This record gives sequence, structure tokens and C-alpha cells, in this order.
Amino acid sequence: MKMIKNIAVVAFAASFMFAGVGFHMANNYTDMDDGVNIASSYGVTYDLNGQTSVGWDSTLGMMMYFAAPGGTSLRLGWVADDPADDLDATAAKTSMGLGFTWWNGGDGLKTSISTNYDYIMQGALNSTNLSVTVGFGF
Repeated sequence: MKMIKNIAVVAFAASFMFAGVGFHMANNYTDMDDGVNIASSYGVTYDLNGQTSVGWDSTLGMMMYFAAPGGTSLRLGWVADDPADDLDATAAKTSMGLGFTWWNGGDGLKTSISTNYDYIMQGALNSTNLSVTVGFGF
């Protein structure tokens, strides 16, 4: 009986764990005033409900996504300060931006193409990040 209960609990938890999971890869364009720096990033997103998601991006850190009018999404990001870094290259930063998904497709493995624009605040060094993202989700 205990084994059946454990299997039921794991199956119930797994149904929430893997519902609305998405992975993405992006090309990031930064420092657009002084020439353009291009880098790539990747991440994961978990849907909390139809309007809110939480995730992580390798460039922008911990992310929260909220549905906004006109099919856009409000994006908020946080990266904590690394006290072991003497050069302060990973100083704490916060980002805020908007994203728009241009294309969605697929039934089993859903794919999407999006454009995002984020304003990054990092002490006195503020910058912008324009990204083109390809997403894959369940």
C-alpha cells in the first residue's frame, strides 16, 4: 500500500514538474552605441499559470515573465553579486524589458521565435540587450 501511495505522489508531482517547461537559445546584441557585441545565451522557463512564468537565462540570471497587453510579456531579471570575484565582473544587476513572440508552432514539441529588449542596470554601468530567441517547450 505504501508503494502505491508513493507512486501516486511521484506521478502527481511529475505532472506539475513537466507541465509548461520551455528551453531557449538566444543571440544577444549589446553595446549598440559603441558598435555591437554579439553573444549567445540559453535558459529554461517554467510556466506557473497562463499569465506568469519563472526561469533562468545565462545572461540575465533569474527571470520572471508576466503577460502584458498586445501579446507582449514583461520581463524582470536578477543576478546576484559574486563576493569571490575581485574584478567585479559579476556584480549584481537587474534587468527589465519587453518581449514579443512572433511565431508559435508544433503540437508535441512546441517551438517559438521571439524578440526581447531588456534594459540592464548594473551600478553605474547601464546597458541594453536586444535578443532574438528560439524556444522549445512541452
